[in-house]
This record gives sequence, C-alpha cells and structure tokens, in this order.
Amino acid sequence: MELSEMEFQKQHPRMEIIQAINNQDLVWCLNKTAEIHGHFCPGSAMGVMAAVYGLGQLENGILHSDGMENLMAVVEINACFADGVQVVSGCTLGNNALVYRDLGRHAVTFAIRGKESGVRVRVRPDFRSCIEKLVPEFYTLMKEVIVDREGDPEAEKAFKKKGREAAFALIQLPFEELLISENVVPDLPEYAPITESVVCPGCGEQVMATKVVPEGKQAGFCRSCAGTEFRQVEGQGIVVRRQSGSEALPME
Repeated sequence: MELSEMEFQKQHPRMEIIQAINNQDLVWCLNKTAEIHGHFCPGSAMGVMAAVYGLGQLENGILHSDGMENLMAVVEINACFADGVQVVSGCTLGNNALVYRDLGRHAVTFAIRGKESGVRVRVRPDFRSCIEKLVPEFYTLMKEVIVDREGDPEAEKAFKKKGREAAFALIQLPFEELLISENVVPDLPEYAPITESVVCPGCGEQVMATKVVPEGKQAGFCRSCAGTEFRQVEGQGIVVRRQSGSEALPME
C-alpha cells in the first residue's frame, strides 16, 4: 500500500533536499536557505555550494543529518555561510550535529562518526574579487548598508537586489572555481550528553543541571538569576557575558 504524501513526508522529512543534493540543484537549495536566512546573499550561496560539494565527497554518500549525530558539520564562521551549511546538510545547533568553531574562516568540515577521514571545504581567498567581477556594485552597497549602517530604505533595497544577483551568479560557477576541498582527520566532540533538568529557585524555570551555579550561596540558581558569567554566540563570535545587557568579555 502506497503512503499518502503527508505520511511519506512524516517518514522522510528531508527527502526533497536530499534529491536536490543528488541532482546538484543549487537553485532549490539556495531558495530553501533564503527561507531561514531572510534574503539572498553571496555568503549563504557559498555555504550552499560548500555543503553540496562536500557532502558529495563523503564516504558512503551520507547526504544529510537525521538529527542523530551520525553526520557532523564543523563550521568555522558564524555568518551567512553557516546558514547554507545548516539547511543543506541538516546539521544544526538544535540537533547537536553542528559544531561551531570560532575561527572566522569560510570553511566547513563534514565527517561521519566512526570514520577516520572527513572532508573540509573552504572558500578560495580571492572569492571577493570573483563577486566584484560578477556584481560590481555589491560591496559598495554592503559598506553603506551593513558596514557603516548609513543606508536609507532605497539603498537597502538595492543592496538586497545586488545580493540576490550575486548569489544566483555564484551558484552558476563550477565548484572548483570558488572552493577547495581536502580530506582531513576530523576532530569531533563526543555525543551530546543527556542531562537532567532542575528548577531554579529564583525564576522558577527548568534549567539543565549542568548549567546552574554549582556551589556557594547561589548554588542551584541559573546563571541569569545569579548574575554570573555565561557564554554567548553572537556576531562577535563566542563571548562571555555577566548578565543580560552587560559588556561582553573576551574569551580566554
């Protein structure tokens, strides 16, 4: 008996994107990425390309994450590139298959647990000149709208338009013209631990037991109620904050 379309989707939630990877349908993957990224841009396009390219070189041809930490992605930048990687691979922060390594490089390593070799894909260092050649206006508008934060609504509209043009122009290029891949020995963390939850006596919310203050007068309180340091991933990378709204401290 054939499954209904809805039942098939329930059992194979990423089938469409797996087919797109198999077919190297970068347009489909880029459109899907824009659904979470919010717009089209060269960075997310390069993330899409790196993911499709890298996954296709993996041993056994595992093309996606099923959320069980079998396929892992180690991404080295918290920028647009990372969204393309997450959408295509299915490795995300929430399913613990995405590792964010705060190195500031447009690169990602794909690896399968138990395998000694993985694939690292990086963007060629001259990628900016490639974008400038394809869409000369993009970086001028990016400086005005994103870097200097001085663009008016018309400039922002123009920036998004040129970003879209650049993204779709990039995915027409051969992978090797923009990317470099190499086999590597992956350095992966252990499986994510399953920890019990406790209730913070301050806010009354459930908190992972490993995240409360371990000792002292504030033992058992969440870090927010205790006002102690915690780590946060943001535009600057991984920073340490003392409490909401306080100045970020550099990571040691």
